[in-house]
Amino acid sequence: MIKRSFAAALLLAVVSLPAQAATLVKTNFSAAIFGGNANVRNPLLDPFFPNDTFTGSFVFDADLVPGAGSGFANVVLVAMASPASDAFVFNFGDFLFTLADDPAAMVQYNNGNFNGLVFNSTFTFEGQNYLFSLSGGTLKVVSEAEPFGQPYINGYVNIGNQALTGSTPYAPVNNAVPEPAAWAMMLVGFGLIGGTMRSAKRRSKLAVSFG
Repeated sequence: MIKRSFAAALLLAVVSLPAQAATLVKTNFSAAIFGGNANVRNPLLDPFFPNDTFTGSFVFDADLVPGAGSGFANVVLVAMASPASDAFVFNFGDFLFTLADDPAAMVQYNNGNFNGLVFNSTFTFEGQNYLFSLSGGTLKVVSEAEPFGQPYINGYVNIGNQALTGSTPYAPVNNAVPEPAAWAMMLVGFGLIGGTMRSAKRRSKLAVSFG
């Protein structure tokens, strides 16, 4: 009886523990191609043009944003806490990139301020493969056959915290992993059930022996 009372008290204490959840925020960002025909080369000149603008969004953990004076720092995008379709989205003309295209994508900060993204993926246009790259505040597209050749597209990502718009708290829809407190609560519950079953079995045996 004492053991069961102690377990019940422990269960109540565990239930009252606050869950340690990440402070997730979903925000929008923008990018563009530089002006001037030299920044878009055939065969990508149509559908892409100089001064084209693009939009995207990503989810980040506000608790992981580096502090002031920390210099340049890259933080992995929140992949485990949100679907790939939400964690990173970039609308590049007729092409849509998500975190599934580069699970190693990162947010870049400079002294705690948004300084762009780190993202690399490929896409195919007119039978040719191209490498799409975001590196901090730089946007580039190069030929997969000549990754170090002259870029076919030169552009930029708008950086600085003021460049992030529509920031709102984000609640992941597929966070199926229980919090530590939930795990502890389940373990205590299983212990209570097991203890109750053992006690009932002993009482049954005693009733048979001395009935």
